[in-house]
Amino acid sequence: MTKISSLSHFKRVIYLIAAASLFVTTFANAQTPGCSGTDPSGQPASSGLYAEYYRGYFEDDPGFFSDNNHPVGLRRTEPDVNFTTSASFGNLLPVSDGSAQDPERFSLRLRGSLSIATAGSYTFYLTADDAAYLWLDNAALALPPAVSAAAINNGGRHAATTRSVTLTLPAGRHNVLILYGEDCCENTLVWEYEGPNIARQPVPTNALCTALVAQPSPPKGISYSPAVRALPTGSTRGSGTPVVDDGGAAATGFALSNASDLPAGISVNATTGVLTADATVPQGAYDVDVAVSNANGTSTFRNVFRFQVTAPLPSGCSGTDAGGEPASAGLYAEYFAGYFDDNLAFFTSATPGLTRTEPTVDFGSPDSFGNLLPVASGTQQNPEQFSLRLRGSLYIATAGSYTLYLTADDAAYLWLDNAALAAPAVRADATIDNSGLHPATTVAATITLSAGLHNLLLLYGDNAQDNVLRLEYESAGLGIARQVVPSTAFCGSVQPALPLPTALRYSPNALRVTVQTQAASAVPVVTSASPVTSYVLTNAASLPVGITINATTGQVLVDATVPEDTYQLDVAARNAGGSTVFEGALQVQIIARSPAGCSGLDGGGVEASSGLYAEFFPGYFNDDPAFFTSATPAQSRNVQVLNFGSTASWGNLTGAASGPTQDPNNFSARFRGRITVPATGSYTFYLTADDGAYLWLDNAALATTPTLTSATIQNGGIHPATTITATVQLTAGLHDMLVLYGEATGSNTLRLEYASPEAGISQQLVPAAGLCTTTSNAPLPVTLTRFGAVAQGSGVAATWETAQELNSAYFVLERSGNGQVFEPVGKIAAAGTTQQHQRYAYLDATPLTGINYYRLRQVDQDGTEALSAVVSVTFRGSLAARATLAPNPNQGTVIVRVELPQATAATLEIVDVRGGVVLRRQLPAAQVQEVPLDLTSVPQGVYLCRITSAGGVLTQRLVRE
Repeated sequence: MTKISSLSHFKRVIYLIAAASLFVTTFANAQTPGCSGTDPSGQPASSGLYAEYYRGYFEDDPGFFSDNNHPVGLRRTEPDVNFTTSASFGNLLPVSDGSAQDPERFSLRLRGSLSIATAGSYTFYLTADDAAYLWLDNAALALPPAVSAAAINNGGRHAATTRSVTLTLPAGRHNVLILYGEDCCENTLVWEYEGPNIARQPVPTNALCTALVAQPSPPKGISYSPAVRALPTGSTRGSGTPVVDDGGAAATGFALSNASDLPAGISVNATTGVLTADATVPQGAYDVDVAVSNANGTSTFRNVFRFQVTAPLPSGCSGTDAGGEPASAGLYAEYFAGYFDDNLAFFTSATPGLTRTEPTVDFGSPDSFGNLLPVASGTQQNPEQFSLRLRGSLYIATAGSYTLYLTADDAAYLWLDNAALAAPAVRADATIDNSGLHPATTVAATITLSAGLHNLLLLYGDNAQDNVLRLEYESAGLGIARQVVPSTAFCGSVQPALPLPTALRYSPNALRVTVQTQAASAVPVVTSASPVTSYVLTNAASLPVGITINATTGQVLVDATVPEDTYQLDVAARNAGGSTVFEGALQVQIIARSPAGCSGLDGGGVEASSGLYAEFFPGYFNDDPAFFTSATPAQSRNVQVLNFGSTASWGNLTGAASGPTQDPNNFSARFRGRITVPATGSYTFYLTADDGAYLWLDNAALATTPTLTSATIQNGGIHPATTITATVQLTAGLHDMLVLYGEATGSNTLRLEYASPEAGISQQLVPAAGLCTTTSNAPLPVTLTRFGAVAQGSGVAATWETAQELNSAYFVLERSGNGQVFEPVGKIAAAGTTQQHQRYAYLDATPLTGINYYRLRQVDQDGTEALSAVVSVTFRGSLAARATLAPNPNQGTVIVRVELPQATAATLEIVDVRGGVVLRRQLPAAQVQEVPLDLTSVPQGVYLCRITSAGGVLTQRLVRE
């Protein structure tokens, strides 16, 4: 027979078999003083506690014991709570797994009352493997009881662990409730106490009664709302007036029960219970225990309030946090029960169970979060299954590039600025996305931040195991080493939404580039309340790869690979508030080479090029050419060919048309310029249009108000797409041309084609290379054929050429460091009036280091001014060797520009494809010189231009047409 190891176990076995009246008599003799009434089952009260055993583990959910899904499997009276071994519970197989000697997976509820003979301070100890809780007095009567009201919380799965609490109790009977659950392995549950004249020991049978009792009690609870108050160091703040559950007798006093653990500057009003932290309290978090007294005694309530004394407020931090409290250094934290599982809407529908201020985001271990049991499962030392929202703002003292690091196990996200204000947050807008279930993982992002406060939102969820969350930053350029973002950089309040960029303008707003050449736009002018940090081509996917944008300056770059066409560029400008997309911010036109004889200025004062000069007017001209002499165009630009075959082919006509960008309506257009006729002969023109369209040629096209009768083609009226033709005799050369068109409604079709048997032209679109944007009587004050700038060792050499000049007074060379603000650097007199080719040069001896932007201001004798396009050059203080040829291809005349690092003699040779030298020149010693060559006697073909000097050999491909 197995030896009984303890009296407690012996009594329990004897009680279970109920075999000897001697023990019954002993129990009766040890009856608890005042134990009367009935136990929860209605039977007469006896010493011990009323016990109910359930199948399954209750998983820290007190509601398990009172729902209909978990019936009681075994009822009995336990003489005490002293289960020290797996076998001490006896055979629980009707309700448990395991064996009779080692039951598993069961739960236990113990109810009754505790007799206290002498009023005083008592310490209770609850030892358990896995979850166990103790409630006293009225808190023990609640069904289900509140975990937050437990005198001892020993929840979670764990090895045998002891938790304790010290309470002041008056003499008499006190209700008792103990919940316990065994999941696996050990089976330990021991309830002990010590107090006046009582050494620590298991609570004896003669102090326990199976009956519950309603009794006058000391205060049962106290709560502050909010339960946490943050304040910067050097300030004074107080709690609100607490709500007290007085147990039926009014509270008579309040005291700090853990005053010895708190700074002297934390106090309580003994009458009202209001807590105060004064300006002397140092930085830190302080949990306050409050003792509340009434006529029945004093109760101590632990951790009922927290003062979070933070660092001084960062500059500009003011207002209130999301909880309505004055802003403090740190972030406003809300903790939620459950794992949000990457569902960002979770935080807009769930209710936080705990709020406080977190001075930093530096949770490196499971216990660093503190006690989250009101919202989390697990233990105080290792909370599980919770989610966290942190809100406030991040202070940046100095603008610059910063790298942010977000380390987390399981899902975490970070948003900044306006993106942090969205509810729910938008995942695509997150600065850092560290989503999913995973071990501790770091994700970084490098961004440019302006000085000041930036709104911040951080979402985090812990599913299981580790609890790691850390936010760090660094800035190599500003000398900030990688570190946890300090509390001095956080503000608990959210800032107003930052304004986005409101306007972006390129001047000019169209970049015209001859095919197979490269060019750059001006730097855009942006209207923005905060500095623009980046630029993006938002429709880059629909553009050729040769069109790019400088992400820092916004300058658009076009290389020589971009095919002939017109491209509308949508540009996004980003500032601290976010991005604004400006649709059609810049038009890039890759145009054909101008036809021979195409020169002068078009109607917009731009140098002649291939295509036609187009103007767009609001309203339908209704077949009245006089409309165009009185109306003002809303837009003007170069159009390479007249081939508008769809509603969207017109591009953005905002200001000139009604309807959407993809389908403009109710507008009119005028196209002016000249057409090249390659050979004298008969030409048939085809003008296809819906609604009114007309074509004039030669002198009829030059009339201020052309007449309908003089039109080569009349396709007037409102109608569907219709083609009208006309055949005329034309001589070889350039002929003035005018096309008027109006769109009333419906489709937007306009197409101009031609054919000529004599010229061998089958019906086709009139090509861009056969069109010129200027008319024969266009004013030609100055025809600028070339303008460039080259860095030399001694400065930057600007050169330009004109084909003709009319009453030209002088040129001013202007320079800029940013492409926006220009200053004069030199002035050169112009040739006046001349039809001869002119060359000009000016050396800027004091250029800026780095990128220099140059333009020409041409001034006429009457004061009229015109500006050239902008060119850029990088000056590094030394000159690189190179050779440039212009024009190339050429028709027998070319200028070779030779640039050498130092003045030295050189040999210039033109070499054919077989290596034969067809022309040789000896060049004098010079750093920069331009050598005109006459190649009219050289056969057409491809050659090499070779420059040989002491510094080496330069070669350039030359094409003689």
